[in-house]
Amino acid sequence: MNSRLPGILALFLLLAACQQASDATVADGEAIYCALAGAKEFKQDCTLERTQIDGKATYVIRHPDGAFHRLVVSDDGQNLLAADGADVTQSARKQDRYEVILGQDRYVVPVQAPASAKPQ
Repeated sequence: MNSRLPGILALFLLLAACQQASDATVADGEAIYCALAGAKEFKQDCTLERTQIDGKATYVIRHPDGAFHRLVVSDDGQNLLAADGADVTQSARKQDRYEVILGQDRYVVPVQAPASAKPQ
């Protein structure tokens, strides 16, 4: 038996575990409704990741095809603004959600994370 085989196997197992952790992070995003590329109907096809960047609430919306938009909450908390890119958002907070238009895409973004998604 080759003396390096256990080390090589351990390396492959470690790489596989890292890939699974990476996949879980993306899969753990909160499902939200979106109407992409000018679609009239909203479908729960997009995912939302919530984070803080430089002390500002930041949302990353991911499309099923891998495209994404990063949005930040306005200082008054009433709008979501494009954090990068050339498109400007049109948005408004309506009770418990933001309604956002960005280019030809539209999103419904809950203001609060669902209780099951909040960290323990």
